[in-house]
Amino acid sequence: MFLAFFLIGLCIFYFYSIKKFVFFSQKSIKHDPPVPIFGNHVQVAFGRRTQTEVFNSLYKRYPSEKIVGYYKGTKPEFLVRDPEIIKHVLNTNFSEFCNRGVRRDPKVEPLMLNMFSEDGSVWKLLRHNLSPAFSGSKLKSMFPIIVSCTNKLVTVAKELALEGKEFDACILCARFTIDLVGASGFGIDMNTINNEQSLFLKLRELMFIKSNWQMFLYGIHDLFPESFIKKIHISRPQVRLIIKQILDSVRSQRTNDTNPRNDFINLLLELGKVGKISGESLETDANGKYKEMEMDFNDDHIIAQLFIFFMAGFETSSTTMSYAMHKLAFHPEIQQEVQREIDKSLAKHNNKLCYESVSEMVLLELIVKECLRLFPPAGYTSRISSNDCVLPDVNVEIKKGTKIIIPIQGIQLDPVYFENPEQFNPKRFLHETLQPRHKYAYIPFGEGPRKCIGARLGTLETMAGLAAVLNKFDIKTSPSSTRNIHPNRAAYLIQFIDGGLPLRLTLREKSSVISNGFP
Repeated sequence: MFLAFFLIGLCIFYFYSIKKFVFFSQKSIKHDPPVPIFGNHVQVAFGRRTQTEVFNSLYKRYPSEKIVGYYKGTKPEFLVRDPEIIKHVLNTNFSEFCNRGVRRDPKVEPLMLNMFSEDGSVWKLLRHNLSPAFSGSKLKSMFPIIVSCTNKLVTVAKELALEGKEFDACILCARFTIDLVGASGFGIDMNTINNEQSLFLKLRELMFIKSNWQMFLYGIHDLFPESFIKKIHISRPQVRLIIKQILDSVRSQRTNDTNPRNDFINLLLELGKVGKISGESLETDANGKYKEMEMDFNDDHIIAQLFIFFMAGFETSSTTMSYAMHKLAFHPEIQQEVQREIDKSLAKHNNKLCYESVSEMVLLELIVKECLRLFPPAGYTSRISSNDCVLPDVNVEIKKGTKIIIPIQGIQLDPVYFENPEQFNPKRFLHETLQPRHKYAYIPFGEGPRKCIGARLGTLETMAGLAAVLNKFDIKTSPSSTRNIHPNRAAYLIQFIDGGLPLRLTLREKSSVISNGFP
């Protein structure tokens, strides 16, 4: 009897899902043929491809379309291919698309209280109160911390070079950026650079690599977001426990500290002491002025902000830095040119790695930009419509709650905007003033009011790490190195390189001697 009811229910759901798949056809919007129940989400649901890979393929298949349809289960989503419409969504009409649509119930998963996941006025309030930690003056003031971490990086790199050992650039760079985030954000020495078994490297995997069980739960969440899955804790609880331990440790150390630190966790602790944060909301009064609002700010909020700072602060930078090392190993002529630039810039500043010397490394910054174009850590971003509205140019009505997909990597690999897009060519960005491309064809950090708050910090720490390594070493391919890389299909939130990036280092025959502690 149970089997009969199950089969009847399955048939009813099957025909219900089929009925849902007329949405895009009725609007004459191009889309791939959907599969019953799964829609276009089959490969992602079963971990066969990443969401970024699927969106990239969809982007390429419809080169003449400004928008393309995508069924995540039975729910329709719009993938936007046109930079002008992307500008409308991310910036011009931001008030209608201010939410990312990634939030889950914070009562079930308190880490969702972070600035990246929060929506509406709560997001604006968090952004306003946390922005001072990422100002230009703060970046300059924390540069000595960056230099200290590059000293440790060079020490480890020298050991690798002298031993002639193959190493994984992804792990080496993660060890460097975790140390840097620990020092600049948490005010503690994580010593990850000298410890391949560091707890924080394990935390990295807990955050970014989904277990088989998590992949199953995320698959259900994608297909049936309003089902029982809303009440299930999907993320690993160990992550919050570890961050709470860090918070408790730092707080106890600073209780009687007469010299308060000027770091990210100190800002959070000060806000936590007040217990509330205030500022403008996204709602307006009768005169069009933004209303003031206030909200509680407790330990759950502090832990959630530390979680997103740790997550965004180290992995995006380490991925870009390791990918740049990989590319330079396969392009020695570009590597030699940027080494000459680094040597020249350091010589102008008494052979010291400093904020000013790194800021003058034009080619190095172009290399970072090109790596962010080819393999952006965030392969796509999304927005949710907060009201019924119409997308410009295509005159398509968007209902409240509809998700808009921005395929960042797909756009940045489009030959319409970048000649020979698969080619590693950092100097392509030198010609932007002569041949301007649409601003929204290159958005590795997003754009508009919700652009990544730490974009400049991430770029700066990546450049500093690369400058320190390239000044002392040549980056070489190893027997295990391959030109082509593949994303890890179990990765969560950002793109992870599958299998790592095996490389070798050798000491440069002639290099500048950096006089602030480098061996």
